[in-house]
Amino acid sequence: MSLRQLIPVLACVAVANAFTPSLAPTLPRPQTVSRLALAPSRGLRRLAMDSAANGQGRPAILVGREVAISRGPPGSEAAQEQHYYEEQPAPMGELQMEKSGYNTMVLVGGGVAALAGGYFGVQNYKKRQQGLVEEFAYSQILYWGDAEGSKVNVKEYLGRVGPLINTFHRADMFKAYCMKLSADKPLGATTLGDFAGIQSLLGVGKGTINKMIAKAAEELVPYTNPTELWERNANKPSVLGKLLWLTERCYPDPQTISKIRSRFPKSYGDEVIDVLQKTLTEQAYRDVVTAAGGPHEGLQPGFEVLGLSQGEAQGVLNTMLEELRLEEEEAARIAAEKAEEERVLKIREAAWKGNAGEVKTHGETEEDREARKKKVRKEPERAEGTHEYECTQCGYTLFVAKGREFKFFGDDYKCVQCGAGKKYFKDNAAEV
Repeated sequence: MSLRQLIPVLACVAVANAFTPSLAPTLPRPQTVSRLALAPSRGLRRLAMDSAANGQGRPAILVGREVAISRGPPGSEAAQEQHYYEEQPAPMGELQMEKSGYNTMVLVGGGVAALAGGYFGVQNYKKRQQGLVEEFAYSQILYWGDAEGSKVNVKEYLGRVGPLINTFHRADMFKAYCMKLSADKPLGATTLGDFAGIQSLLGVGKGTINKMIAKAAEELVPYTNPTELWERNANKPSVLGKLLWLTERCYPDPQTISKIRSRFPKSYGDEVIDVLQKTLTEQAYRDVVTAAGGPHEGLQPGFEVLGLSQGEAQGVLNTMLEELRLEEEEAARIAAEKAEEERVLKIREAAWKGNAGEVKTHGETEEDREARKKKVRKEPERAEGTHEYECTQCGYTLFVAKGREFKFFGDDYKCVQCGAGKKYFKDNAAEV
């Protein structure tokens, strides 16, 4: 059990101990003795007679002796009566509470413990409510574009927050949702519809909406003039730009829009913010055109909702067509280069096979090639202790002294005549 859970239990135990009175030792009143002590002398005879009549069978003299012993010396009846009523303990069944500093300390400690338990209880309650608000924002995003599902989800979380207390959390639920929507979903008609419809689902007024949007802007960019890296990392100006774009179209309050623009970093400026907003609008319409099949399908409706005029929408469409044309030309150029490489490779392979493995020199005629074949190639003399590496592709021969192979015949060596790799060479010296 954690300390927060243990404190309320200890508080209850302390309060119970403080208000539990101690039981004073009590004794039953000796009523028979008190009656005898107060009885006159003639009562002695009456008591003796009562004892005999009750069948106790005790002699009157013994009863009288007991009475005399209980009464004490003559003349002390009044003193005994006063002593009896002053010092007799409380009757059995009555309770009394001792007054001491210990009880006061226990009461004070119990009060402090109760206050601490109440404090931690309030903190846990706030934490639970905040968790429900954040959970609502995440779940509401799952119903993006689903009006009926969004309605059911809002109703469910209002019930989970509390049928009475949810009035104080509706504004927080809207703020969490608008921040999550701006961060996760692309801008477009669907996002605009959800952002505008959440007001009626949560039942919040426009004044509350504008106030929560301004708070959301402060949380997205807490540092308008960041100087440290961690301050720049904490800012989210791109998400703030999307929130500004949504607010201008769904809740166009000039003061709220001014507050959002003031939250951008100082390095942005009004011109940069305007360019960013224009880029977001054009990208939203590009998504509409792409979803409809591409720019070749022509101008698509919905540009008015995004904040574009027909001329601006046509300009975006023309830009997309030009970009598509350039992409097609680039793709055609790459395909032509690849086809040319394949053609040259096939020519080289055919030439190699047609010349029986011999390389034909540029400008060499058929007669020259036949004459070259008839020439007897003089084998070069190989010195002692050397390797004779012969290229099996073109016949080029390389003589390398033993122990010097790493320098003149390394792993990356290629034939200087035909470009064949090292694996196409054979060592004639090893075959001798």
